[in-house]
Amino acid sequence: MYYKVVKKFGLDFGSDWSSYKEWRNFEFSSFESVDALLRPDLFEPKSDEDWDNCVNEDYKLNLITNLEYAAKVHSRFKNSDLVGVEIELETPPKETTELLGFDILDEYCQVSLLTNWGNNNDVIDTSLCKNGLIGDFSEALKIRNYLRKDFKEDGHAEFCGIWAIYTTNT
Repeated sequence: MYYKVVKKFGLDFGSDWSSYKEWRNFEFSSFESVDALLRPDLFEPKSDEDWDNCVNEDYKLNLITNLEYAAKVHSRFKNSDLVGVEIELETPPKETTELLGFDILDEYCQVSLLTNWGNNNDVIDTSLCKNGLIGDFSEALKIRNYLRKDFKEDGHAEFCGIWAIYTTNT
């Protein structure tokens, strides 16, 4: 599992939240997606210690490799959330009470195809939970495959992947 420190976004964010919900045309009760446009990553490796504790791969530098260091980074930022993520899943993760659901992100680990790629897509909207995630892995797999097949010309959908999103209790 990796960890992300992201900006909070949701019900308490006034006009930004209202505008987003109006555009997305979906009634959310919370927002757990890790879409980097709506919930930007706050961690960017700068120090040697940061580099020692991040995933040193293209598009993944904002992923922290251990919870202890992620909690330390999280403490530096107000209005932030610390979430656990398992990325690019091909098989279901083990069951855990900390699992919030599944997001589908583009290959650049930035855009959620569930919450920020488009709206009014019945295949997505009928499976989307009120927290902006998909609650069932097999349903997330079905949607990912649909997006890859039916939107293969779209750079966001062509190589999208399933991410499990977890609460971290810190």
